[in-house]
Amino acid sequence: MRITFGRIAATGLAACALLASAAPASVAAQRDVALILDYGVAKTCTVYPNYPKEGVIGNNIGWTIAPGEVVAWRYNVNEHYAMISDKKYRSSPSHAWWGFVDPTCIGTSLGGEPFPTPESSYPAGEPVPQRLLEGRSAVEADHYRVVDFRVAPGTVVNDYKEIKSKGTLRDAANRFVIGNVDAGWHVHQTGERNAGWTKVYVPNAQRWGWVQDTHF
Repeated sequence: MRITFGRIAATGLAACALLASAAPASVAAQRDVALILDYGVAKTCTVYPNYPKEGVIGNNIGWTIAPGEVVAWRYNVNEHYAMISDKKYRSSPSHAWWGFVDPTCIGTSLGGEPFPTPESSYPAGEPVPQRLLEGRSAVEADHYRVVDFRVAPGTVVNDYKEIKSKGTLRDAANRFVIGNVDAGWHVHQTGERNAGWTKVYVPNAQRWGWVQDTHF
């Protein structure tokens, strides 16, 4: 599916060659294709840890990107905001590195990553894709996957579950980032769990999503 708008390459290790040869081709491809490609920054802009809208709390944290820095594009929400990863914070234990920014702030690709196939090299100088709510994927035929930006509500079993550490909010277990949670926040926890993730509602972000259980 394609909707028009606006690095993490997991490489197989040599020690695992025998296992990789026995794995399905689609699984091997996921390990060898980069899905999060780096771009330059076109202009100085504010980044928000959660999608800006009425009722969102703790969103103005003084986070900016500027020319000379590097970000990774993940997907466009609409013509106003795209999800990026800010390279300067990717190893930070205390600062969010996934956030929302005006897509016009993102420059062109740095290039060199293996996408869309393990043998290819993504060219430098390319603008970010113009697709809406679709991010790069190794499992779809057109190399893009739909982002579930509005996760369906669940049945709440604990309406005051504390978040103990900073983490991401996902559209499904370990899938696309759709927001962030912070230590000390409280969420509405459901009984829906999958692979170490739990569906929650985050009042501070005004959004449903999935949080990794290690943050509780």
